[in-house]
This record gives sequence, C-alpha cells and structure tokens, in this order.
Amino acid sequence: MADEQNGALELHSSALHRKTDPASLGFASTAELEPAPGAIGQDEALESLDFGLSMEASGWNVFVLGAPGSGKAFFVREALKSRAAALPAPVDWCYVENFEDSRRPRALSMPPGDGARLQADVAALVAELRRVIPKALESEDVATRRTAIIQEHEKQAQHAMESLQSEMEADEYVALIRAPDALVAVPARGGEPLQREAFLALPEDLRDTIDARVREARAHIMATGRRIQDLQRAAQERVGELHAQIARSAIEVRSHALEEKYSGTPAVVAYVHGMAEDVLANLDRFTAGPATDGEGAAMAGMALEDFFRRYSVNVLVSHASNGAPVVEEPNPTLTNLLGSTERQIRFGVVVTDFTRVAAGALHRANGGFIILDMAELLTRPYAWAALKRALATRELRPAEPASEVGLFATESLEPAPIPLRVKVVLVGEPRLYYALQAGDPDFHELFKVKSDFRPNLARTPATEREYAAFIARTCARSELPHLDAAATALVIEEASRVAGEQHRLTTRFAHLQDLVREAAHWARAESCPVVGAAHVRRALFARDRRNRRPHRELLDLIERGVLKFDPVGEAVGQIHGLAVLSLADEAFGRPIRVMASAFIGSGGLVNIEREASLSGPIYNKAFLILTGYLGHRFARTHPLILSANISFDQSYEEVEGDSASAAELYALVSAIAGLPIRQGVAVTGAINQEGTILPVGGVTAKVEGFFAACERRGLDGKQGVIVPARNTANLLLRENVREAVADGLFHVWTIDRVEHGWPLLTGREAGEEIEPGRFTPGSVHDLVARKLDEWAGKWGQIAGRTPESDPQPE
Repeated sequence: MADEQNGALELHSSALHRKTDPASLGFASTAELEPAPGAIGQDEALESLDFGLSMEASGWNVFVLGAPGSGKAFFVREALKSRAAALPAPVDWCYVENFEDSRRPRALSMPPGDGARLQADVAALVAELRRVIPKALESEDVATRRTAIIQEHEKQAQHAMESLQSEMEADEYVALIRAPDALVAVPARGGEPLQREAFLALPEDLRDTIDARVREARAHIMATGRRIQDLQRAAQERVGELHAQIARSAIEVRSHALEEKYSGTPAVVAYVHGMAEDVLANLDRFTAGPATDGEGAAMAGMALEDFFRRYSVNVLVSHASNGAPVVEEPNPTLTNLLGSTERQIRFGVVVTDFTRVAAGALHRANGGFIILDMAELLTRPYAWAALKRALATRELRPAEPASEVGLFATESLEPAPIPLRVKVVLVGEPRLYYALQAGDPDFHELFKVKSDFRPNLARTPATEREYAAFIARTCARSELPHLDAAATALVIEEASRVAGEQHRLTTRFAHLQDLVREAAHWARAESCPVVGAAHVRRALFARDRRNRRPHRELLDLIERGVLKFDPVGEAVGQIHGLAVLSLADEAFGRPIRVMASAFIGSGGLVNIEREASLSGPIYNKAFLILTGYLGHRFARTHPLILSANISFDQSYEEVEGDSASAAELYALVSAIAGLPIRQGVAVTGAINQEGTILPVGGVTAKVEGFFAACERRGLDGKQGVIVPARNTANLLLRENVREAVADGLFHVWTIDRVEHGWPLLTGREAGEEIEPGRFTPGSVHDLVARKLDEWAGKWGQIAGRTPESDPQPE
C-alpha cells in the first residue's frame, strides 16, 4: 500500500482508490435484486420523522434537513403517503352565506364527500324554487284569492272616496277639483269655485269662514288619502301573506327533505333552515320576470344573478377518497398557502362575496400533511410569518395581501376561521435550519422535531449491496436497462468519490441516479440490454467533459505558458501549492506557485495577499501560525531577526483556507536557508505551531489538478504531490492518475510532520536538535539556524553602531 521514506510514505496506486469487487456483490445484474424499499442509511432520520408525524400536540412539526440531492424530499413524500393512507379522510369545509351579516360568511364542517353533495343539492333546490314559486303564485286559485283581496280593498277605498265627495258636495263654501292622482279643495260659493279676484272681493268675515272650511276639507282629504294608502298597504300585506303562505308550503316541503338528508350535521340543518327563511323574505326576486332587451335590462339581469349567489355553497375542500391528504406546495406564496378572497369589477365597483373565497395549500392539507421547501418559503414575502401565525393560532383565514402591507382593501370579507389541524414538514439545507434556530425565536416552538438526513454512510459490504438494491429501484422506476455487477461496482466507487472518503458512501442519490440514467443512455445507444462498466466509464468521461471546460481552458493557459508553471528542476524560495476552484457543478484543482523572499531585518513575516486585502480570515490565521512555528523552532535562545515576504504568483482572486500553510513554510525556510526545492513536487496541508501536518479539504481534486497540469507539460517520473497522512482515506483518484502512479510516472506521498517533507523536496534531512538552537550539521534546520544566527549578529552590529563610532573623514 505504501513505501516509507524518512517519515514520508509513498502510496501505491491501490491506496489511491477503493475498488469494489463485482464478485462480492453476489449478482450478475441488478435485475436479480429486490428494489430497495426506503432510504439507505437514513434510519435515524426516518425514525425522527415518524416520531414527529405521530405527535398530536401543537408545535411538533418537523424540519427535515439534508444536503441537496440526498433524496430527502422523495423519502419524506413516500413516508407521508404511507402514513396518510392509514388515516381517515378529514372533514369537508364549505363557506356559505351568513344571512344575518353578509360580510362574515359562515364555515360549515361536513363529513368527507358531503361538501360537494350539499353544493349540488342546494343548487338543485334553488333552481327548483325559482321554477315552482312563480308557478305556484301564478296559479288560478292564487290569482282568484289575490283578486278578491285587491277588489275588497278597492271597494273600501272607493267607499272612502265617495264619502269624501258627498261631504264636500254638501258644503257650499268648498269645491273639489280633480287633479292627476289627487283631489284639491278650493274656495267656493254655492258649490262653485271662486276666482281669486272674486274671493278677495268678499267680506272679510266670509273670507275667514271659507278659509276655515277649506282647511278642514283639505285635512279631510289628507286623512282620506292616508286611509286609502293604508288600505292599499293592507291589501299588499294580505297579498304578501298569501304569497308567503303558498311559497312557504312549496319551500318547506323541499327544504325539510334536505334537512332530513343532512340531519347528522346540525350546522347544515341550521343553514338550510336559514336559507328557507331568506327565500321567503326575498320572494320578489324569485318572481322577477325575464329581462327585456337593452343595457339596463342586462345590468338588471346581472344584478339578479349576483343576488342568487347568496344561495350557493362554496366547497373549499372536499375529500371524496379515503386517507389523509398529503399536499406539496412548490410555490408557497402567501395566497397559495392561506388562500384568498378574489374580487371582480361590477358596474365600475370592486366587489366580492363568499363564493370567491379560494382555498390554499393549508386548506387542502388540513387534517393531513403538507410539505414545504424552506428556501422557497423564505423567498416569498410574508409567507413565513403567515405560516407561523396560522400554526400558532391553529386557525385558517384567507390571506389579504393588501392588509399585510398596510394598504386599504375594498369591500373585504371576514370569513369565519377554519380550525387548523395539519402536520407541516419543512425540507431544507442544514444552514437554513441552524440559521432559523439561532435567529427566529418562534421556530423551535413550532418545529420541535429535527429529522437530519446524513450526507454519507459507512461503506461496508452490507451498504454496498443496499446501494445495488437502490440502483435496481432506480432502473425499475425509470424503466431503464439494469446494470451488471461491474457497472454497479463503478457506481459504488463513484459514491465514495462524491462522499470524499474511501470508507464512506454519499447519500446524494440524485447524483448517482443521473449517472445511472446517463450510463443507460449509452447502453441503449449501443443496443445493449444491460449496462456495463464501459457505459458507466463513458458516462463519467462525458460528464467530466461537459463540466470541466473552465479547467481545460486553465490547462491551455498553463500549456501555452500564460500561467507560469515549471514542474522541473529546483528553485530557492519557490514551491507549488494547490488550490481548488469550485464552480456550481464541479470543483477542480490547480497549481499555484508560492514564492518567498527572506532578508535581514526586524519586519517579521509579511503576507502580500493579506496586505492587498486578497485573503480571508482563515488564511490569515494560518499565516500567523508560521511565525509561531519559526519562533518555537529557531528563536528559543535569541530573538528572531527576520524580514520576509510571501505571495502567490499570478493569483488575483481572494485566497481563503489554511491548506497552503505547509507550502508557505517550505518556501519560507528555503528562502532563509538558500536551499533549492524540487519544483516537480507540490504540497498541500495545514500546519500547527509544532509542525504537525493537518488534513485539508478537496485533496482528490488538488492531486488530480496537479497531475493534469504536469501531464500537459510532460510527465518525467519525478513529479508528485505531498498530502497530509490524515487525508489518505480522502484520496479517490481517477483511473488515469492511478495508472500513472502504477507506472512510476507520478507519485503521491503522505507526511505527518513538516520535517518529513524535506528529504523529498531537497534531498536533505530536516535535522534533529542537538542542543537549544543547534541541529544536525548539514541538515535543513542547521542551515536555517546558521543563517538566522548570522543575521542576528549583523543586526546586533548595526543596532550597536553609533555615529560617533563610525570612522570620520580626514
């Protein structure tokens, strides 16, 4: 697996990757396997999810967190559907007219499926009443009785009028003049009306007598008019009572049948009874004749139909099938979550009514489960706050977006709230979960259960077989050709590469499913019934080619010499470090030349990247550790007299991380000692103040990036990479790199301490400390100590010199 060289271990090609033996899988093709039934390696997460779903108390909602592509949403959906299928269907909810206050519609709770039936039954009832009420009121018997009532009151009115006329005719000072729709009393003499001139010519006492008699007559006329109006009103009331009596009989026969049908739901019975009374109070609407032609008639017809909407049933949610609902809202806006009250313009006015109350996702999920993507939820204005409010109050009210931002809403309704009983499952990345835990005090009270989908799992023979079963499920679900054992082994190896560790397998199943689908594509292109290892390799190659165009352009710059890279020979104060460039869909490594210069002085270490504000805090911390290491190693007996600069050649973006600190130390020590370093060996690793090499991230990408750059310039068998020994298990190199290592064209070494790298880089041992400040003669540390002593002596001479002690010119 490895050859030890003075503390450094050279890894064999077999240690750079962990292969899966196809024979160990125990099948020829995944078609022989039973597809995996659930989430692989997520037993703890699914157990937490099951616990959260089973808790009935308020606030025990669930947040499912995991890496993108881990399949958490899929497995949550499957778990919820399985649980929901065993639960009873929740009640239906409807909004109906509140006949006492139209602005506050009533909410009706009904057994599953009854909402749609009630809607149809009420619509049929109203349609029948609109047909039978006019027909009943227009019957011959009702017409006869109505005529008799009217005639009786007309006779009484006629008698009152005749009595008035007789009385007026007997009075010689009053005459009656018939005007349109009225009688007028005027002054008279002998029953004949007087002109104004004649009236004024009469004696004053006679005029006063006539005026008094006219006033009395006019008062009598007004009283008779009121009497006639009362008779007409009484006639209308009796006709109305007759119509109500007839209509009530028609209404009650039909409404009682509906009340009996829904006798098990008292709220519906009360609603039907109230509707029957409202119909009686609005019989004139049921007897209105058809509209005539014209714009006014059209408006009247629209107004009439608007009126009859009050007898509609707005079925908000209905559950005709068994089982609790499972709702997944991909666009969780405020109105999509809570529903809304729609509006329309009628005759230039914005209006609404209870029939325009629309359900939201929470209405549809009420009594069951709802799945929401947390990232989507947080990007929708007011949606997160509205969801928390609904869960805290356990009530559902339609959203009013205008009121949320303080705007005036025209003709708003106040529908009765609907009790909310729903289990909310939020799905998101870990960073969102922990940010909400830290920044939102309501979050923990409403989402008490954490279901944490792990990013990877242990790679064992058992989990490898589970992966094979997962591949079998992917092929079965997507109707793909199955994979043979060798192809399955390559997919499993890729799962370790994605996990970044030889002993782990990623749970980012989406990545692997895409690989299986792409390999199946190439198998079908060749008319192969089974996907083989060659198809998986082709899929990996094609994927790398699609995603790595920026890397190829970088290598072209290196090959053309635009980016300086000379992995041959030796140089003082120079070494190749390794960086990882991360794009959205890929990460690749590139060599970066670390350059150091050292000279006598007391300026200490200067980081050019830091001074130019091109470095991050972690990098700055790692750089400061270098001073600690130098002081610990070389300045325990005298001050550290040193001025040095360190920079990255041709680096113009911000530098972050501590993985270059080992390379910086090697370049710095080389510059101090004047000791050449092999340029074909790159270094990655962090250090502490005692010189221990610490692990870093992206080690596979870094090794492959340096290999690709060396390959462009030409491999000579002397090039390689030094990586931390603690990163050995993180090496999962592509086949071309492993082949080059096996052929001796490229090397990978691991070290535990910074001292172990010196023999590889310079051919010299680091050197043991013989006594404080003194090291093995000829060693790297000896050369450094001697140079620092020399600089310290010279600095002392410079510091001790005064102007008086300098030679004076003659």
